[in-house]
Amino acid sequence: MHYKKFLNLILAASMGLSLAGCSDFLNGKKQEPEVLEFSNQRLACLKEVPSQLKDFSVGEASEKRIRGAFDCTKDALNYFKDKTYGSVPGAYTIEEMRNFFGKYFLKENNVSPEFAAELMKIKKALLGGSDSYLTKEEIVRLVSLLDILRDEAVQLSPHMKILLNQANDKATTWEQVSAATEQLRFTLQRLLDKTQLSSSDYSFEDGKRALSGLGDFLRGSEPFEPYEQVRDWVPMVESVKNILMGRRTQLTKLYQWKESLDTLIDLYGLALKYRYVIGNTSFEGPNDIRQISQFINQGLSLIENCYQMKNEGLIPAEDIDVLVDQVMSRFKFGMDIKATSIKKIYRIVLLRMLSPERQGDSRGLLGLDKKHLAALRREFNIWRMDQSFFDLANFDEKSASITQKDLIDSYERFNKNFVIEKGLTDNPLEQMALEQSWNDLGVLLKADNMINFNSKGRVIETLSSKSVPVTWKSLTKMNLMRAIARMLMLGYAENTKNDLSSAHMSKAGLIAWYDEFNELGLDIKAFDPRTGNSGSRSFLEANFFTFSGNGDDWMDMRETFEFVSLLFSAGLSTSSDIIEDMAMCRVDQKDIFGEYYMKETCFKQHFRDHFGMYFNNMPGMTAFIKGLNAADYDAVYTYLKDSSLSADQKPGLIETSNIRTMVMILHYVESIMVTYDTDKNQTLSLDEVYAAAPRFMSFFKTVSPTKYEFIIKEGFAYLVFNGTMPGGSGILGFQFSKHFKDEATRKEILRLFGTLKDQLNKAPN
Repeated sequence: MHYKKFLNLILAASMGLSLAGCSDFLNGKKQEPEVLEFSNQRLACLKEVPSQLKDFSVGEASEKRIRGAFDCTKDALNYFKDKTYGSVPGAYTIEEMRNFFGKYFLKENNVSPEFAAELMKIKKALLGGSDSYLTKEEIVRLVSLLDILRDEAVQLSPHMKILLNQANDKATTWEQVSAATEQLRFTLQRLLDKTQLSSSDYSFEDGKRALSGLGDFLRGSEPFEPYEQVRDWVPMVESVKNILMGRRTQLTKLYQWKESLDTLIDLYGLALKYRYVIGNTSFEGPNDIRQISQFINQGLSLIENCYQMKNEGLIPAEDIDVLVDQVMSRFKFGMDIKATSIKKIYRIVLLRMLSPERQGDSRGLLGLDKKHLAALRREFNIWRMDQSFFDLANFDEKSASITQKDLIDSYERFNKNFVIEKGLTDNPLEQMALEQSWNDLGVLLKADNMINFNSKGRVIETLSSKSVPVTWKSLTKMNLMRAIARMLMLGYAENTKNDLSSAHMSKAGLIAWYDEFNELGLDIKAFDPRTGNSGSRSFLEANFFTFSGNGDDWMDMRETFEFVSLLFSAGLSTSSDIIEDMAMCRVDQKDIFGEYYMKETCFKQHFRDHFGMYFNNMPGMTAFIKGLNAADYDAVYTYLKDSSLSADQKPGLIETSNIRTMVMILHYVESIMVTYDTDKNQTLSLDEVYAAAPRFMSFFKTVSPTKYEFIIKEGFAYLVFNGTMPGGSGILGFQFSKHFKDEATRKEILRLFGTLKDQLNKAPN
């Protein structure tokens, strides 16, 4: 027996089998010696069946009406069986039944010949026998089945609004969705036990036709929204079915059907939970995150335990591709993302992040397999373990925050082994991997400049970072950034087998990431198509301007984590806020990112006037800008603008790439100040500039005619204080003048970026 799909069959059966009680017994011929009294209430009540089904479908049918509808159908069936006979001995053909009931009792919602044929297939799947006629003995069995259907329909009725996507979004809770899907599971499993479905050859195509006929029957002369929605989703349901069940799955045992039914109910439950709960979550507290975690865990478990994965060990890429096409044609996600980009990215994720041992070798990559799922489960468990710690941290009740010192104390005392062993995995090797990851987290928490986010989700950069309280929201975002950084390191770094604190990513690794993610980056407007592969420049920025940057030939885990955090909170988030806030500066022309150009004069003034709002995560920088006179602000703005000019910059206008670059540069400047202003006087002395020189040393060796570190260090100091690349005589003269120079302010460091821009852009890949 070939199994294709019974989701639509179950829907048509559970919602329309009472109709089968009317339509499967249509047009039996009345014969002597009895004359049927068609005005008899036991038959006349059938006229109400379509409207009762409609009410049931939207959860508005009372228990009395539901029981009345089924009892009416049962009485009608028994009466019909006892008082008529058809052209086939002891049975009735499809046309006889359809004509009889259509003529006398279902005039407004008659059953079409096609729908009648589909109902007979359902009859055969549930009761056995032929799909050409219905016997009187089968009517008896159907009447008994209607008793079960009646009781289950009563239990299902309160949940139908939720199950058919008719409930109020904001008022529907996780628990209500769970209750609805569990009742649906119980009902359908009971029907499976009481019918012959597991030995039938009912197909997915049969189910689609039955669902279409049911919708037409209930519609009558007017559309019926619940079934229109269900019918629209059928193609995507088929795609998901192929992923979870396979295209030609054979189910020969009842337990296999039950397992498959459980898979389908689990999937439907997840879809409803996303529709009603996850999609409306505000992420305001631990309970919200726990629901997200539970949702992801159920989704992973669904794939791990589906028929296809358990029996074949693989979900083929071609089936995933079909689902991607379906999803991307139905949902736009507010961006013009191409299906081809998603297909490429999920293959890269499978190849790189979830199979790092392949080192990018795509040969033999057929789809999603058990090893990929195991790797994904590990990363999810790492995120869950860390989030459990953050959720249980000893936050001050009044301020809802915790100091870094107290957070580290909590980290040292946290019983990670209990969480790992009791809540995450019983696999000893996976437990070891989680413990190693826990050590990685400790490295990040104990950093001198621990990444901390403010209420706007922006990285806090301040000279007194250790005294800044840490909130639950900050730690939750930190956990997300760590997960992203881990995936980047797993896919493109070296030495990732154990803890990632000893892993490192080369410039070539980051270039490969930009190259492989370029198509998606362009689709979502994150990458600038004019700049080509900017992996080399990003590598240098991470090495120069993160808190932990040291200028060597590698990005370690801390540098990667800090770079990812700055990129998301500054380059993308803060930039978007500025663009949205400056609507008054727009001109009627859009840039390459689809955003409006802005008048530069308007932007420049508004940028200064609201600087404290845009950069409330950098109090030192905000105070510096506020204290500038007009001439100094003009100079600072000019340095920023010159460092952010695009290849085809339009005079007098500001575009998205300018804003993103300006925002990142300001954060980079503050990272340097926070790291090296050891006396906290908001300027850098000569010694503090010397202390910063080593992180730039390897770069200057590639662009300087000399390799002597003393000369390079003096040249770097000269560049900071004078704003130009020195020659030999310049360095010599600097030895006499450097002790008389004022300390460097943020203005001088901003000037440094303009001077370095060409070297950064020309840096060898």
